[in-house]
Amino acid sequence: MLCKPKYNGGLGFKNLSLFSKALLAKQVWRILVQPQCLLARVKKARSFLFTDILAAKRVGKRDRVNIWNDPWLLGRENNRVSGHEIRSSWTTVNQLMEAETNTWNRELISSLVDEITAARILAIPISSSRTEDTLVWKYEGSRVYIVKSGYRVLATYFIQTNTYSPNEDVYKEFYKALWSLNILEKIKIHNWRLFNNLLPHFGNLARSMLSVDSACPLCKVELEDSNHLLWFCDTLQCVWSHLQVKIPVFEDSLCSKMHFARTFSTADEQQRRIIAISLWSLWYRRNKLIHEGVNFTLQEWPPEEGLIKLNFDASFQRDDRIATAAVIARDSTGEIRGAETYLIVNVADAFMAEARACKRALIFALSMGFQHLVVEGDSLSVIKSIKKKGQDKSVIKVFCLALFLEKVRLNLQAMFKGVVQGFSPTLQMASISDVRGRCNG
Repeated sequence: MLCKPKYNGGLGFKNLSLFSKALLAKQVWRILVQPQCLLARVKKARSFLFTDILAAKRVGKRDRVNIWNDPWLLGRENNRVSGHEIRSSWTTVNQLMEAETNTWNRELISSLVDEITAARILAIPISSSRTEDTLVWKYEGSRVYIVKSGYRVLATYFIQTNTYSPNEDVYKEFYKALWSLNILEKIKIHNWRLFNNLLPHFGNLARSMLSVDSACPLCKVELEDSNHLLWFCDTLQCVWSHLQVKIPVFEDSLCSKMHFARTFSTADEQQRRIIAISLWSLWYRRNKLIHEGVNFTLQEWPPEEGLIKLNFDASFQRDDRIATAAVIARDSTGEIRGAETYLIVNVADAFMAEARACKRALIFALSMGFQHLVVEGDSLSVIKSIKKKGQDKSVIKVFCLALFLEKVRLNLQAMFKGVVQGFSPTLQMASISDVRGRCNG
């Protein structure tokens, strides 16, 4: 599965077996085009002294190209003359040419093959220099074999010969839509793993005798498997309802995987981001609940009429010193007015990550033209530092962030007509992505 192209459900890794064959074919090609080289002479003496290494397409004088057996017609497919009566009087391609004028004998060709094949033959240019027949690789414009082209041909044939699924076209559209999203790669890989049942959820762990529990820890109702996490979980459906994800109506006979693939493929760009990131966020909160005991709750976010509510959050990776900041803006009706995620590098600690996420929220509000704001986050230290009017002696100042907070505090009234900061201890904001970037500040 990993060696399939991304649009076919894989991750695009090279198939080493096929790649090895493509490399071996390069040696065969060298023997064919350079028959006098040392490698060709040694191989011929040991392995094929009285024959050729293979039969291949030849162009030139055509005196060694068989009309009925050799692949000499132009194009990548159906290069042989087939479906016709073999005339023993006409064996080589040069017999189809007018020797004096060096052109095709149209009358003879029309009498031997059908109209379509005759047109393909007449489209082949004839060499005016009457050079010797040469070998060409039909899958490259240069007509020279390269390993990359050989591997591509082998991989395409391998995929085409696999068992065809009636849902393959729908799944292919889903994969194309997923991998083209402008969100973090780890989120896209999580969705790919969930779609292909490669996550260590309770259902898979129970089948491997690694877990006794099997109920979904989020909704605590049904068995936790890929179908449940992908579609049937009540918590997931509740999140999608809050985020106004549009669920089309499909026939009941479709499986959950097909329901999800069609919903994802028919959604617009922003809806796809919301779906993908909400799945990742729920899995993240599910793991926090199981392994750290962090309770999971859902709450309504709409602010009062006339206000825009900004929720910000950040996840911090201590080993890599990076953080992912997320901002989502909603109006009083609950409609999403905008969202973004940012990858922040060189982050000192979790406090710095939350503070920079707050900074991104204010910059985002300014870029969107929001004037009446409610800014809410789950870091009490950051909210207190912004509200504090006196000198800030918190640890944030040690990390050179107090200067920014002071500037924000002094310039809030100049930037916005009204700003209210709030602390939400049970904030469970999914990092919904509308714009993704990199912030070093």
